[in-house]
Amino acid sequence: MDERLLSSLRPSETGSVVRVEGPDDVRRRLVEMGFVPGVPVEVVATAPLGDPLEVSLRGYRLAIRRSEAASVTVVSGLPVVAGGAEVDLPAWPRAVADGQPAVPGTDRPAWRRRRPRQPRGGCHPQAAPFEPGVRATGTVVVALAGNPNTGKSSLFNALTGGRQHVGNWPGKTVACIEGSRQVGSVTIRFVDLPGTYSLRAASPEEEAAREFLTSGGPDMVVAVVDSSNLERNLFLVLELAELGLPLVVAANMADLAERRGRAVAWADLAAELRAPVVPMVARKGIGVQELLDTILSTAEMKA
Repeated sequence: MDERLLSSLRPSETGSVVRVEGPDDVRRRLVEMGFVPGVPVEVVATAPLGDPLEVSLRGYRLAIRRSEAASVTVVSGLPVVAGGAEVDLPAWPRAVADGQPAVPGTDRPAWRRRRPRQPRGGCHPQAAPFEPGVRATGTVVVALAGNPNTGKSSLFNALTGGRQHVGNWPGKTVACIEGSRQVGSVTIRFVDLPGTYSLRAASPEEEAAREFLTSGGPDMVVAVVDSSNLERNLFLVLELAELGLPLVVAANMADLAERRGRAVAWADLAAELRAPVVPMVARKGIGVQELLDTILSTAEMKA
C-alpha cells in the first residue's frame, strides 16, 4: 500500500485518509471538514492553475487549498467500512452518533465567551423585540447555522417562503440573507448564516457567522445538521452549544439517514445536547411545523 499526499492525487484518483498533519489550526480545520482516518476521498477536479482542489468526501464535494491537501496523507487499498464507521472521532460525537450515552467536555476557549450584547438582528432593521410571557409576542431572532451541504438553504426557504431580503454584513462583501415567518402574534426573523465547519473563522464567511453569533445578535440558534453524517456535523453543534444561547437542532435529511441504515437515537441525542432535536426533511416540508413549534416553546421557556 502506497502512502501519498492528497495534494499529489490527480482527478479521479482515490484513497483513504490515514493521518492529518501540519499546524494545529490547519489540522483542526481539516478534521472538522471530515478528513479523519478511514474516510475515503476522491480528487474530482483541479482549478485551471492547479489550486484549489475539488474533492469528494462523505458524499460532499469540497474545495480545499493544495497547501491544506498536503497535510493529508492517504493510502489506497485500506478496507473502509461503508458509511465511514472506522472514522476516528472524539468519544462524545462517536457515542451520540451510535445512540450511546456519553458526557461532553466543558472546556471553553476564550474565543467562545459571549461578547457584550449588541442590538439584536442581522444586517437589516428589526421589528419590536421579543417580550417574555406565557405566550410569546414580538420578534424572535433565530440564527440558522450549519456546515455547508446540510440543506440549510432549503430549510430557510421552507421557513420563510418569499419573505426574504438579501444584503451584506456590515463592512463585508459576504451576503446576509434574512427572512421572516409570522406565527400568531410572534414574528420569527431567520438569519441564514454562511455555511461554516467551525466557529474558528478561517474565511470571511465563517468570520461573519462567528461575529453574529458571539455579538448578541440572535435570541437563539437552530443548528442544521445532516442526519446521515452526524459525526461530522456535531463538531459545530458542540461549539454552538457552548455559546450559552438557546439551541434547537434541526436534524435534516432524516430520510437519507434511514436509507443508509443509520439508526439514530434522537431522544438520547437531545438529552446529551440538553437541547431539542427535530428530525426533518426540509425539501419535502416534513418537520417544518414541528421545528416552528419547538422554536416558540424554546423561546418561551428561555425568556
